[in-house]
Amino acid sequence: MPAESLSSLLGLHDDAEGAAQLAQDPRWRLRGWCAEFADAQTEAGYARYSEQLVARQLQWTLGAWALFLLLFAVSDFLALGWTAGFQILLTMRVAVVACVLLLMRAVARQPRLATRGFWTTVLECVGFASFMLLYVLRPDITFWIYATTLMLIVMLLVLVPNRLCQALGVAVFGALLTAAMLARTDWPPQELMRLGLVLVLPLGMGYVSAWRVHMLQRQQYALLMSARRSNARLRDEAAQRAVLQEALQIQATTDPLTGLANRREYEKRFLHEMARARREGGTLSLAILDLDFFKRVNDQYGHAAGDEVLRHVARLCREEFRAVDIAGRLGGEEFVVLMPGTALHSAGDVVLRFLRVLEQTDIGFEGLTLRVRATAGVAELLPCEEQLDVLLQRADAALYAGKQSGRNRVMLAQPGGAVLHWTGEAATAAD
Repeated sequence: MPAESLSSLLGLHDDAEGAAQLAQDPRWRLRGWCAEFADAQTEAGYARYSEQLVARQLQWTLGAWALFLLLFAVSDFLALGWTAGFQILLTMRVAVVACVLLLMRAVARQPRLATRGFWTTVLECVGFASFMLLYVLRPDITFWIYATTLMLIVMLLVLVPNRLCQALGVAVFGALLTAAMLARTDWPPQELMRLGLVLVLPLGMGYVSAWRVHMLQRQQYALLMSARRSNARLRDEAAQRAVLQEALQIQATTDPLTGLANRREYEKRFLHEMARARREGGTLSLAILDLDFFKRVNDQYGHAAGDEVLRHVARLCREEFRAVDIAGRLGGEEFVVLMPGTALHSAGDVVLRFLRVLEQTDIGFEGLTLRVRATAGVAELLPCEEQLDVLLQRADAALYAGKQSGRNRVMLAQPGGAVLHWTGEAATAAD
């Protein structure tokens, strides 16, 4: 019978959709008769995943086995007394208990021994072989020994953690030994045949029950691993989306060449700072900086050199202005700086200091050393002004006056409309 048909018969695939998804992935394909993954790496992964639990279950089972062996020694003594037969059985039981304890200790140190199943299988074979001595030494309870064998076969398959193929081999081995021991009795052949046929029942029932458990455990493992992989992919996708969203946010708010705020961003932040200035009664100034003779840089050294100059000026803006100041690129070689909490003359001092640093800064480009200067127009927000464009127009007018009167200077836009050349100590009217 195909594995899929047997699985359906036993009701293993309650989740048809999940089973179908597993069937499509060769990593999770199960071999029908032994209930193991066809892929050796997947089976090894399952063994590593389950070894701690299997080791604990095996230790508990082995402990119960050792206890029952010692308890049955009392029954043997009551029936046989201190006879040679009892001494042989006692020696057998003590030897098996010693092997059981050794395996328990080994499994405690190396849990992987439990999932490999080799030593468990060897111990079970030894236990079954030693159990057959009861047929020889206690013939008076042969039928009781036979009935116990039937239970042992089922318990061996269902309760003792082991690989299914190995457990089935031990169960068949025990059934054959039992049949051989029964053949030594003087029971009628027909009775022996019936007893032999009955041995098939615990083999079949135990195997089917154990097969179903092994299949379910591996299907659960496959679903768990698939869910973990799906969750990992979702986490990766979420992280990628976060990075992408951050990148889009940066693109939406910064100038791609200089990394400074673009028009949309500094206009939004102007509205925020203006509202705070109105609320707190503070001041807000704005400066427009225009690089002097920038076209000469592009014409003489190329646009790559011009771009490097713009990037350098942007870095200088980030370094020289305060963290609360908002530097942006207005367009071309023009920059804008919003200075919250700064009155007109103080803003003039800040911008003047920046221009002095700029003209003394060397800008390296492909072995060349470039220097640039700039002219600035500064305006302070007036109570009647509500739009950035109005403030920009007054600062731009002051900038134009600076260009006309000699460049490389700071011009202040006065509230009354006059424009003054600011030197840090005194202001003079523009020519």
